[in-house]
Formats: sequence, structure tokens, C-alpha cells
Amino acid sequence: MASIIEQIQQDALDRSVPVSDLLRRVKLAATKLGLGAVEDWVEKELNGYPELPVPDYRVISGTPVANNQFRGWEPIGGQIEKIRRRDVLQSVASLEGLINAPDHGVIHFPYNDALVKKLNDMNHSVGKLAALQVDRSTIVGILDRVRNLVLDWSLKMEQAGVLGTEFNFSTADKAKAQGATTTINIGTIGSFAGNLGSGNTSGDAMVGGLNIELVADLALQLRAHLDQLEHSGANIQTLEAKLDLIAAEIAKDAPSNSMLRGLLVDVRNAIAGAAGNLMATGATAPINQILSTGVPNP
Repeated sequence: MASIIEQIQQDALDRSVPVSDLLRRVKLAATKLGLGAVEDWVEKELNGYPELPVPDYRVISGTPVANNQFRGWEPIGGQIEKIRRRDVLQSVASLEGLINAPDHGVIHFPYNDALVKKLNDMNHSVGKLAALQVDRSTIVGILDRVRNLVLDWSLKMEQAGVLGTEFNFSTADKAKAQGATTTINIGTIGSFAGNLGSGNTSGDAMVGGLNIELVADLALQLRAHLDQLEHSGANIQTLEAKLDLIAAEIAKDAPSNSMLRGLLVDVRNAIAGAAGNLMATGATAPINQILSTGVPNP
């Protein structure tokens, strides 16, 4: 009988299995392994992203169009670069429904009411609908990326010695999963989050469930990217001050778990001004990982 991880691999390779069904199996495995960061990603893919930012693979480009009552959908002219891209927040199941709906190979994502009104005012028109038109293959690409991320994660879990039984994992499996340095790079840039905590084991220094080695590693990486974060809109003065306080707290003989958690939340708030930028996403992801599970995102 195939193990949970092997079943995930089989489903990832089988295109007849919907991505939404595949993700439910990943949710089962992640929950049983105690991998909160992975479970959080799966929840967002299954239920939709409640807010920005979204992973880079969910940022799409297309053709801005308006609906002419006589000629149907036609391209919008002028300075349109700023409205050619949009973030896709819909659930995976919704996206699967879109690609299965007959519409001559194109999909329309309606713009919000404020933008539609602005476009109408600029063109001296009233009541025209406006949307971003994308090829169906663009949405297929999002679903394929999710499928590939799941396959990569399952293969890395197998390489770490984590397989499980048909519906469960042993204590040894859970320990291996928690100590594994494998990473699904979701919306991150380069190796910002990928190298976080490289080499960590279950024997690392822990304070109240918080991995001190990961906190220290994160602080070092944030300092290395201060210029880029400032350019992206982060509150750099607050960020530097909080990083100094984190370093001081870690240096103590008995670091305070509550103090470090509070400082990490402050750091996350300091880079919130850069929301939507890939650098900010790459910086926020490991903070969420540490606060939710204390381990890198598998």
C-alpha cells in the first residue's frame, strides 16, 4: 500500500486528478506532520487569498479590454501598462472551473468599480464594462505551478526519509520533517527564505517553541537586504531598531519568547509598507514560518 507521500507523488503526476484534490491530500500530510507553514499555503490555495501579497506565480499579465455594446470586447488604448497586470486571489477550485468553461480560449477578470468608473470618465462613456483579458493557458500555468510545487515538496520529503503509512506518520517521520531544510519557495526571491535555517536540527536552541537559531539567521538576512527593503517602501528606521533589539535579546542567557515574538511581529509590520513587492514577500514568508511552526517552510 502506498504511503501518504507516495500517494501525493502519484496524484501530482496524474493530470486527471484535480489540483484541488491534490492539495487536500497535502493538507492531510502537512497537518499530521505539524508543518503549519505548508498547511497555511494549502489553505490559501484551497480557499483563496484573503489579501495581498500573493505568490509570484499568481501575478498575471493580459490585455485590458472594454465591452462595446455593438462590437463586443475590444482592447483599451492609451497608457495601459499599469492595468495590464493583476493578482489572482481566487481559489484553485475556482480557477479549475474557469479553464473548463467554454469561452473561445480567453478569460476575463473584471476590474474593480473604481477603476471601471475612471476608465469610463477618461473615455467620456457610461456603463462600459472593463476587464483584463487573458488566455486560458495563463490560468493553466498557475495550476501547473502549484502541482509542480507539491511534487517538488513530496520528493524532498522522501529524500529526507519522510514517507509515512497510508494515513499517518511515525514520530520519527515527524522529527525528520521538522528538521528538514527543504523549502517550497512560494513568492520568495532568490534564496532569501530558501537558505533560512540551513542545517538546523531538532537539537537547536529553543525558547518556548521558538527556534533561536532561525530567528538569528532571519535577522542576519534582513540586515543584508536593508537597502532593497528600504527602496521597496519598508519603514527602515523601525526595522533597524527592532533588529537591534532582537540581537540584544538573543544575546541574553535566557531570551524571552514573548519578547522575541513581539519583535518579529514589529519587524513584519515594518516591512508591510513594501507589501506586494517580491522582496517584501520574501522577507515576510520566513517570519510567518518562524511564528507558526518554528521551522523553515517545507
